[in-house]
Amino acid sequence: MSNIYDNWERLVGAVIRREQLWQMFHDQSPSDSSISSDFSLDSQVLDVPYDFSIPGASSPYHELPPSAVENLQKKEKSVEKEVSGLVFVQSFSPLSDLEDMLRSTAQFLGKGTFGSAYMAAMDNGITVVLKRLNAVKIPEKKFRQQMEVIGNVRHENVCALKAYYFSKDEKLVVYDHYSNGSVSEMLHGLTGENWAQLDWETRLRIAGGAARGIAHIHKQGGGKLVHGNIKSSNIFLNSEQYGCVSDLGLASMIPIPVKRTAGYHAPEVKNTRNVSQESDVYSFGVLLLELLTRKSPLHAIGGNEVVDLVKLVNSVNGKERAINIFDVELLINRNLEEQMVKMLEIGMSCVAKTPRKRPKMAQVVTMMEEITTINARNHLRPKLVFVEGRNPDFDLEDMLRASAEVLGKGTFGTSYKATLENGITIAVKRLKDVIVTSKEFQQQIEVIGKMRNESVATLIAYYYSRDEKLIVYDYYGAGSASSMLHGQFGKSKISLEWEARLRIAVGAARGIAYIHTQLGQNLVHGNVKTSNIFLTAQGYGSVSDVGLATLMSTTSLLHIRSSGYQAPEVTDTKKLSQASDVYSFGVVLLELLTGKPTILSEDNEKANQLVRWVTSVVSEEWTAEVFDIELMRYQNIEEAMVKVLQIAMDCVNSVPEHRPKMPEVVRMLDDISGTNSRA
Repeated sequence: MSNIYDNWERLVGAVIRREQLWQMFHDQSPSDSSISSDFSLDSQVLDVPYDFSIPGASSPYHELPPSAVENLQKKEKSVEKEVSGLVFVQSFSPLSDLEDMLRSTAQFLGKGTFGSAYMAAMDNGITVVLKRLNAVKIPEKKFRQQMEVIGNVRHENVCALKAYYFSKDEKLVVYDHYSNGSVSEMLHGLTGENWAQLDWETRLRIAGGAARGIAHIHKQGGGKLVHGNIKSSNIFLNSEQYGCVSDLGLASMIPIPVKRTAGYHAPEVKNTRNVSQESDVYSFGVLLLELLTRKSPLHAIGGNEVVDLVKLVNSVNGKERAINIFDVELLINRNLEEQMVKMLEIGMSCVAKTPRKRPKMAQVVTMMEEITTINARNHLRPKLVFVEGRNPDFDLEDMLRASAEVLGKGTFGTSYKATLENGITIAVKRLKDVIVTSKEFQQQIEVIGKMRNESVATLIAYYYSRDEKLIVYDYYGAGSASSMLHGQFGKSKISLEWEARLRIAVGAARGIAYIHTQLGQNLVHGNVKTSNIFLTAQGYGSVSDVGLATLMSTTSLLHIRSSGYQAPEVTDTKKLSQASDVYSFGVVLLELLTGKPTILSEDNEKANQLVRWVTSVVSEEWTAEVFDIELMRYQNIEEAMVKVLQIAMDCVNSVPEHRPKMPEVVRMLDDISGTNSRA
């Protein structure tokens, strides 16, 4: 474990040196150094990546005067002397392979109220945010106690503290990185331009999530914990696109006089150590007004005049006049006015001048949920959507009344066989870990729904809501290729003759090849495996679960990798490709040939992947030992099996460029199938 800490310490040391370098650059420039510390700087302020892999790496010292270089080098030596271990909080543990840390680059994100923030991206795909705290003067013991309190806060709407660092001169905290940026950036853009399109549903999720996060914080520490710095630049979107609160509890450690120009702090707060749960409620109220109006907490109304957003909204009375302050983007849909007015009322109750008149955050959560209920009753209410060309023979209520049987639990969720009252039988997959918005989900499912091929399972309908995501397919009574080869849920496996296995392979290959022709020949299946291959009425393979991988979280993808099907180059959904589909299909061929599962365990030793085992056997020229013993009783098929084995080995080549394309695989399998039939 010590080497892990050493690597982190080098990472921390590099970030510290980068900050010092940035500071020295701006010490030379009066115009730059005059920038307010409350201003969020664009990451391009210092756009030279810092290479963590080399101590003192390629920093542009030559651009500094000799005295500055000497001064910086002295500071570096001081930092190295003072470095303490980075402390990982609670259940978080670093990955064992942290060599990527040594090759990381840091991007300067900006300077905020409490310090400078950096994004550190590793080669292994992990990205974290390191915040270097300014002006922390509390003793080490008290700092660590506060960090442990913050680290124990675990909630889906609170940005989790991963680690912290304390030395005499440096204090850092480490968080997850949220790639969508802050709510402030979405509402106003980094420079007041190029803001994001935010529909009502998204703003409602931001507000509802942030409210739940703050309410959870207020329950901690015996009901006395305070956030202290609620603002839109500290709100991010979690994997479910709900608001997630960051920078918890830093205010109480850094005594800074509150600038009344900030716009978020309650009137009674004079110093950051003067914050309370009531002042958190006030700040959340300002956030609600910001979401409704898309105006900054300090709103320019012309010339150099700046007006406090709370005062601006307070000056508007009555429902009809209140409509005039809402963001015009929201006013396009007149059905939203009732919900918007209710959120405005919640916001105004939160920013009451007298603290005791403000609601508790738990009450705010309840009021926000009432708006969500109204939203569900309106036209935004989710429903079962039938894809192009399918007539609605049933609805959601019919599905809920149907008798259901669990077919299996897979990477992306649980599958059910549902028999409706009208006699129709369908397969319903209940998805988990979906990370995309309803619009993105709908777009992907509609692409899948338009596919019409006998070797691709037909998608009938889909359903999307906050808590449930369902997709509905035609039901294949014969079950999956996996259940036939290996058995499932206590059922015995089915004895599959060679021609049956060959038809499964040919059909699945045709289906995948067809999928690869869609979306301008850019569509990827992403999760090819025997449990996603079913048999048509003619006994050919038909591929299911098309394109779901790109909708799911990284956690699901890691599970796929551990299943033995995923290509070695695939580390996240962005790395999925048609070449990785070919690799997965090669594994399917090996399953059909050997009758073995993708993960082998022998004598309780370390699990061995099927690909690795077959490769080792073939390299020893013991090819016959690879094949399923059940196939050995059939005559005149050995040549065909060897040819299919060769195709499989080409497909699972570790170099993606060396794998065949799926149309080529189809052609070779068709040749073998035709020859086999004639024999």
